Amino acid sequence: MLYLITGANGAGKTLNALKWVRERQVKETRPVCHNGRFDVVEDGELKDWKKIDFKNWQDEPDGTIFLVDECHNDLPNRPTGAVVPDHVKMLAEHRRRGFDFYLISQHPGNIDSFVRRLIGSPGWHRHLKRTFGGSSLVSCIQWDAVNPNCERNGSGSTGEVTMVPFPKHVFGWYRSASLHTAKVRIPKAVWICLGAIATVAVAGYFGISSLKAKSGIADKPATSAAGPQSAAADTPMFGGSGRDRKPMTALEYLQDRKPRLPDFPHTSPVYDGVTQPTVAPYPAACVQMGSKCKCYTQQATLMQVTASVCEQIVRQGYFVDWAQHQQGPQPAQQQVQLQMPQGIQQPQQLQPLQARTVPVPAPVQPQEGLITPEQLSSALAVRNPAYAGLPRVSTR
Repeated sequence: MLYLITGANGAGKTLNALKWVRERQVKETRPVCHNGRFDVVEDGELKDWKKIDFKNWQDEPDGTIFLVDECHNDLPNRPTGAVVPDHVKMLAEHRRRGFDFYLISQHPGNIDSFVRRLIGSPGWHRHLKRTFGGSSLVSCIQWDAVNPNCERNGSGSTGEVTMVPFPKHVFGWYRSASLHTAKVRIPKAVWICLGAIATVAVAGYFGISSLKAKSGIADKPATSAAGPQSAAADTPMFGGSGRDRKPMTALEYLQDRKPRLPDFPHTSPVYDGVTQPTVAPYPAACVQMGSKCKCYTQQATLMQVTASVCEQIVRQGYFVDWAQHQQGPQPAQQQVQLQMPQGIQQPQQLQPLQARTVPVPAPVQPQEGLITPEQLSSALAVRNPAYAGLPRVSTR
């Protein structure tokens, strides 16, 4: 099979190719030949690899793996109509002898078009790209055939993308004439994201500080366990001053009595000590009338709940698990008190009706000279048997 590995300088093409070929060699125990673009370290990991002239690759034994670094030098583009060299043309028959070729170049357009058309599944084309310049991760995009636009943004949408670690340990296997001077370069998009995060954090800090300043909230130290008693003892009463508290200025006095919420004087900071919550609101009663559903708190105030929650409480009820003792269900008139709109009087309680005895009418006695229904039915049945089943007819 033919395998193509492309990528910009410093993307780790040679490092990863050496790693992949060495792993396959160990697994399949096959010989490896290379075209001499790097020097193998003596007595190193690749000491049994053979350096050859690529034009003579057909002289090697069957099953050999060939690693051709910078293959555009051995398989360059040819002018249109030029004769295909023999060592290039015979690549079309490489499977007959069990050869595998790993070709390395910066771009697929740099090598012979005849070779590019030979690359296909189960072979592949892998394009390597370092994510942040000199970082330790490499983006590897793989296609079943050669992708001539592999370097463009978005090319990974048509291939399989994986992130592979940069195999730095392979540097000890060979010596290369090229120096790896790639530096870490963070993309502009990352800087933009970091700047946006910092801007939001700073804006949030100043926004919270501004809200605290407007509402009069100040950071106060926590009181001790005996706080309520000691604080009450030191708190000025009726305008007096405490033992350890400095006199307030006129501005501080006004700010201490300025409501945080307009129209609600009890929200002033001066009342914080007497407005601590002692009860929690809950849906004590919910009423569904037609398509509308409303819930009320235990203080008979309207509670803001969604229609679905209100209807669910109407159907299934609401359990108050912080109740101090069990109470039986209250009558409906005690649980909900509906307030009628203005202009409509409250309905008065109906008085119970007095029972009255009505006598049952006595049965009608037959009078002399009148024909009874029974006599009429019998006479008709004698003349016509079909009238025997007719219902009785009242003569009244």
